[in-house]
Amino acid sequence: MLRAALLLAGAALVRFLIFAPAPAEAPLADRPSIADSLLAAGDSAVETKARRSRPLAAGETIDPNVASEEELDRLPGVGASIAMRIVHDREQNGPFAGPEDLARVPGLGARSVERLRPHLRVASSGSRSLAGRAGPETPRGAGGSAGEGRPGPASGARSIDLNRATATELQTLPGIGPVTAERIIAFREENGRFVDVSELVRVSGVGPRTLARVAPLVTVR
Repeated sequence: MLRAALLLAGAALVRFLIFAPAPAEAPLADRPSIADSLLAAGDSAVETKARRSRPLAAGETIDPNVASEEELDRLPGVGASIAMRIVHDREQNGPFAGPEDLARVPGLGARSVERLRPHLRVASSGSRSLAGRAGPETPRGAGGSAGEGRPGPASGARSIDLNRATATELQTLPGIGPVTAERIIAFREENGRFVDVSELVRVSGVGPRTLARVAPLVTVR
């Protein structure tokens, strides 16, 4: 009788150990650091989306030369990808002289620009706007003026020393925006003085086309 009772008790214990449910993990509420991080990330994403999708008010316009990606994304038909390309283009190629210059941005054609025109304002004007456009270049060493509307003295008389110019002075050059100007200064601080104007292509954001436009207007001393 005792033996049978012991056998039954042992079987019950084994069954409990085998089939007992695993302890449940602590709920997310018991881990406040993880919950707070997830909630904060979610709130940030929602706020960013709300700012990007906020429609333009009646008569509101946006300047593509200074607007952030979030602001540009608010333009009708301009998504996050094209907004990023607009900012990248102005940093690489200089400010937009007018709304029509936006057609140089990949993904924006002439028809898209015309649709956006009522919502755009371009503050830059005058000589700096003309300098920001690609156009016929005056041969180096040629006589005569550097081109109607182009800033700076006659060609052959270089006006900006790459080894001394400030960021503000560098931004007056065609195709050189604030970011590229800072990169030029950082490059010469890290690598020493420019020996030749052609060294500009070693600066991130300055390609052969930008160098060709800038070369007649700068020098190294």
